[in-house]
Amino acid sequence: MSAPLWRLQRVTLARRARRDWQALKASGTLLMAAYLVVAVLVGLISLWQTYRPPLAAPDPSVLGALAAMWWLLAAFTRRPVLGLGETEGLLLRLPVAPWRVWGVPLLGRLVPQMLLGLALGVALWLWFPTWWPLALSLPLLVGGRLIAQSLGQASRVVGDRRTQVGLLALSVLPLLAGLHPAALPIASALGFMGTLLLWRRFWRGDVPPALVQQARVEALRQGARRLGLPVLDVGPDGTRPPRRWTLRLRGTGPFQASVWRSGLHVAQRPGLLLLALPVGALAVILSPTLGLDPTLARAAPYLFGQLLAPLLVVLGPMVPAALPMMGWQRRLAQVLPGAGVLGALLGTGALLAALLGWGTASLVAAALLMPAAALSLLAWLGQAGPASLSSDGMLRFAAGTAPALVTAWLGSLLGGWLAPLALLLVGGVALGWPGGG
Repeated sequence: MSAPLWRLQRVTLARRARRDWQALKASGTLLMAAYLVVAVLVGLISLWQTYRPPLAAPDPSVLGALAAMWWLLAAFTRRPVLGLGETEGLLLRLPVAPWRVWGVPLLGRLVPQMLLGLALGVALWLWFPTWWPLALSLPLLVGGRLIAQSLGQASRVVGDRRTQVGLLALSVLPLLAGLHPAALPIASALGFMGTLLLWRRFWRGDVPPALVQQARVEALRQGARRLGLPVLDVGPDGTRPPRRWTLRLRGTGPFQASVWRSGLHVAQRPGLLLLALPVGALAVILSPTLGLDPTLARAAPYLFGQLLAPLLVVLGPMVPAALPMMGWQRRLAQVLPGAGVLGALLGTGALLAALLGWGTASLVAAALLMPAAALSLLAWLGQAGPASLSSDGMLRFAAGTAPALVTAWLGSLLGGWLAPLALLLVGGVALGWPGGG
């Protein structure tokens, strides 16, 4: 039964590769990608020839400890890694070993990551030849982490203590690098092969229905992420987590529901929001009122606009036209959650810079209000249409530069307190002005 299964999987993979290749050819991105790859290689070779600082090899024991910790943390993951489609779900009902069926999604995730690790390892070896132990171990560490992550989550759901103990024992193998630098790639290879054999032994028996259900939910999440759609806000088994406070915060009216929807949009980008702290500090440091060089002072608002523009993606989605809300209410529902979160983070960064002596209280107040003004302008501008000469990135840059220009122009009037008042006025006018996007 295994030979027909391998043929079916081989045909499936070949069709998938052919379909992806045809999509790439039809999109016209192959030539541009080849041009960009050649340009990047030329740049890297130039840097490699002109700028290679002599850097001593790191302590092998430190590398081994970091690698072991990396594997150990992967073994305690809570969400499944592999997703099962409809075809794989049907193949699990056949009288074949389940690991043959699970091998296809594993290879789909393992091969690209190991190739990326191999490319990074080659680049690291070419740049710093003394780092060869880490360069050799990098693809094996990447592949072993993925297998450990998948195996740790599945064995925890099933309650297989033997597999968990074996996985933890294999995860500490990189600690042998403290004996000799060459022990790190050897230990990584042994750990990778050991986790692969442990993974195969685990999937030889019957597959519990809970693991199949979790893998199907993960396949839906991966497909949504691949297509750029909103990822399902569910647990590993497809159920929503209990939220007893959701209805109270969400409210019952259309405006409250729209604000809640925009708040969920903001919550999907926690990593991006952390960048608001240094941006808030730079808003104070780049202020022309601090006596910067005249050339830098003139370019500072545009530089701040470039830094603030990526953060403006927290603007909430457009409110459906069927809801009984006025134009300013629709924009306020889009702006309110992002303005509150970004304003608090930018204000915190500006306050830290002011405490270090780089700004004043008026600049901190301006940093608190800059995201609100920028998001209000962006909500009024709307989105770039398919036939427009502009783009969403240009609109975000324009909306982010406007409050910086207002602050630069009015930063010296009334002790700097005219700038926050002007930002309030700009945001209010943008929210209440009819028309726009």
